[in-house]
Amino acid sequence: MTLSAIRQYLAENGGATLPELSRHFDADPSLVESMLEHWIRKGRVALVPPKPCGPSCCGGCSSHGAARYLWSGGEA
Repeated sequence: MTLSAIRQYLAENGGATLPELSRHFDADPSLVESMLEHWIRKGRVALVPPKPCGPSCCGGCSSHGAARYLWSGGEA
């Protein structure tokens, strides 16, 4: 896994969560996160926080619990 591989994956897939990236690259989430931090510092990746539950949230849903990383630095 390289910085350019992460860049390409995010650009081609319209973004991803940390668990998605970790599975795709078969890498430890902390390693993936540190590489994402590089792109965030450069202004190339935006971290979109998870959407909060609505007023009728039962607490059992996990579909909105992960932040997404979006490539914002142009074409990969």
